Amino acid sequence: MEHGELRVDGSLIANSVEVDARLAVGKSATAHDFDVGGTLDIGGSITASKVEVGGSFRVEGDANVEEIDVGGRVEVNGQIKCVRLDAGGSAQVGGGEISRTIDVGGSFASLKLLKFDKIDVGGTVTLDEGGEGGTIDVGGRFESKGNLIFESIDVGGTVDINGNGEGEEVDIGGMLEVSGNLQLKRDLEIGGKARIGGILKLASLEVGGMIEADLIEAEDEVEVGGRLRTSKGTRAKTIELGHRSEAIGVLVGGRVKIGDNARVEDVYADTVEMGERVRAGNVYAKNARFESRCRISGEVRYSERIEAEPDVVGWAWRNGLV
Repeated sequence: MEHGELRVDGSLIANSVEVDARLAVGKSATAHDFDVGGTLDIGGSITASKVEVGGSFRVEGDANVEEIDVGGRVEVNGQIKCVRLDAGGSAQVGGGEISRTIDVGGSFASLKLLKFDKIDVGGTVTLDEGGEGGTIDVGGRFESKGNLIFESIDVGGTVDINGNGEGEEVDIGGMLEVSGNLQLKRDLEIGGKARIGGILKLASLEVGGMIEADLIEAEDEVEVGGRLRTSKGTRAKTIELGHRSEAIGVLVGGRVKIGDNARVEDVYADTVEMGERVRAGNVYAKNARFESRCRISGEVRYSERIEAEPDVVGWAWRNGLV
């Protein structure tokens, strides 16, 4: 060892390793714990209970380490088996399992399928082959390039899932894009835009901006502030569209409420409430209420009660659903 640096051309087996500056091992390394002030570089695989590195930690092979605590960057090119990974800068692993927490200040990436319990990353996350796990909390962008199974997603920016998504709930400040189907046991809340390539099934949906999907099926409520677009329709117990909103695709619900100056196509519901200047196609309901200057381009069929202001135009109603 010279100037706080140690280089081992072959393998290293020890009880405890402590190096001030840099440790480089040409092949595999095994110890109870590693404590390196600067850089730890392993040419093969590493097995340890704990690894603490002030700067960067690189493993060419697999890493079987219970706890990893690194001030800068972590790079594991092989499979990782870890309980907790903590990196102040960035981390990249070759897939595997991190059974408890991934805590990274900057960016995190997994090149193969990753199993996890909790992802907590300040910047960006990329899962090249998808993942299976628990909670995902990311400040910036989250991307899964494969199917994703999770409990919850809370992301400040954007989420992109290239495949199917299945979980409990999703809360996103910016944009969500899923190429396949998305199934949630609870709620989806989006501040901006959402695009689902397939079917969206969930308990309730709240979108501030725009959402597109092949089909939306909600057990409880769908609330959209901007634009709702589907090719096969939206079904929910309650559907509520905001002022100046637009819905492309049929709406089917127990109660459908349309805000002022909105545009919708066909509506099927037990109760329909349309605000002022709403434009709609056909309306089929038990009970319906139309505010001033609504314009219905098709027909209105009702079975129980209808209320309409005198200036509702362009429609004919029929008492009796077919």
